[in-house]
Amino acid sequence: MDFEEFREKLKEDLGERLFARTGDDFEITSSSVNKLQNAGYEGISVRKEGEAVGINLDVADFYKGLEDGRADYDSILDKVTEVAIRGFEEAPAFNVEDLSNYDVMKEHLSMQVVATERNAEMLESIPHKEIEDMSVVCRFIVSSDKEGIGSILVTNQLLQSMNVTEEQLFNDAMKYAPDLRPSEIRGMADILAEMMGVDVSELENQFGGGMGQPEIPMYVATTQDKTNGAGIIAYPGFMEMASEKLGGDFFLLPSSVHEVILIPDKPDMKYSELENMVKEVNATQVDLKDQLSDHVYHYDSKDKVFELAEKFDARKKEKSAEKHTEKDSVLKDLSEGKKEIADSPKVKTEKALKKEDVSL
Repeated sequence: MDFEEFREKLKEDLGERLFARTGDDFEITSSSVNKLQNAGYEGISVRKEGEAVGINLDVADFYKGLEDGRADYDSILDKVTEVAIRGFEEAPAFNVEDLSNYDVMKEHLSMQVVATERNAEMLESIPHKEIEDMSVVCRFIVSSDKEGIGSILVTNQLLQSMNVTEEQLFNDAMKYAPDLRPSEIRGMADILAEMMGVDVSELENQFGGGMGQPEIPMYVATTQDKTNGAGIIAYPGFMEMASEKLGGDFFLLPSSVHEVILIPDKPDMKYSELENMVKEVNATQVDLKDQLSDHVYHYDSKDKVFELAEKFDARKKEKSAEKHTEKDSVLKDLSEGKKEIADSPKVKTEKALKKEDVSL
């Protein structure tokens, strides 16, 4: 059977299974779920009759399992039934009426950063602010626990239903998001030590003391819950805080939508080498739905400018050229001044000689 036949059969059989297990009637429909970062899927929507909120299930992977022989239909039906029941049991408890009350929901605003070009079509229906080739979008956090975060993407339609402007949305997001999901900047040694369950000092001793002061110090910036943590780059004052911690200018590498890597800018550092590293890691280690950008960014702590590293490099070269031109101009002025000084005594001497001739 093809995918549509599989989905139709699954909808019918799942309804019967859920009724047998729970005694409740369910409305089950086909759904196409659009998500940012190309993470959308074809699935089914399951909702208890009489309730406004339900769950979406991605059934494409289940079909692939059937298609390549990894599972038979009955085992898939068993699995989907368990997933659906668990989904309702673990669904976040929140008042549906609150979803239309902006005064309540604004305190649950969070920010997410995504690739602008890759999400261009979806961004047409989503309020967003651009930061270079990335876009900041807003989400309402409806649950947060050890299992993860439940959130609702703020769309133009949702914002309109709340009678709220895009400007107000982002002003409130800037106000509430940093408190709701605080940012953190940690050294790579701290993170490795945590992953290994040891103290940083123990890790440094194990690696000969080199972990605390690596040749190129690297820091990871994210939210404390580490989900969509790259959104911290839009927090007010984040760049200044990071600059203070790193001791000045720094490069920002978009590790994923969940975190970014910060590296202090050094005189001999080439952004092109960092960019090649980002591209290689994205191509080999980061899932497409988690990729943020293949580019490297730079923060100029003196001019307080966050920009693509290639723009900073061009700006730096332009400044250097201007200084060189200015230096040449100063040297020219000095040279002309010296010539005037050199010529001046000669003129006075000639005049003095003429006066002496007259006297004689």
